[in-house]
Amino acid sequence: MTTVSPDPVRVESELVAGTLRCPSCSGQLAPWGWARPRPVGRGSARRRVRPRRSICQQCRATHVLLPASMLARRGDWAAVIGRALELRAAGLGQRPIAAAVGVCRSTVRGWLSRFAVVAEEVRAHLTRWALWLDVGLVRLEPSGSAIGDAIAAVVVASGAAASRLGIGCRWQFASAATGGRLLCNTSSPFPGPWMG
Repeated sequence: MTTVSPDPVRVESELVAGTLRCPSCSGQLAPWGWARPRPVGRGSARRRVRPRRSICQQCRATHVLLPASMLARRGDWAAVIGRALELRAAGLGQRPIAAAVGVCRSTVRGWLSRFAVVAEEVRAHLTRWALWLDVGLVRLEPSGSAIGDAIAAVVVASGAAASRLGIGCRWQFASAATGGRLLCNTSSPFPGPWMG
């Protein structure tokens, strides 16, 4: 799986132009059909998404091209999940968070429990991104909690990405920077900033 722009027209043009690279060998990715359609979001934000598939011209590996607006194996948009994580870092409990983002409490509980497990890894990874994107950055002040520190790293790194790369949505940046695996239960490492 490779994280790409949420704009399908842009992704298609990059595939045709050969500018997307294989995460395994850096070979050129080419169009290779579509992944199965899936619903993402709730209520008026619900959309049916069918991610593009690609094949590497060099190693022949296939990859699902996950839009940065989504997270792997999650049925809600990255911005909604991110908002819930921000509210948790601000001290809110599961019920108020669920009401604020419009999902059931058990869904929020799942997001929060998974993020608590990976928060330190996310903090370290997004801090590296922040330092790579903003060479003038010296230090991120600790907030006193692992979740708070991880959210602070997301905010600082996405701020640097907004100024340097023009990426506006912090949670789309967090999705892209983690290869869509922000909340995944995987031993696969997040992609580093030097990999783009």
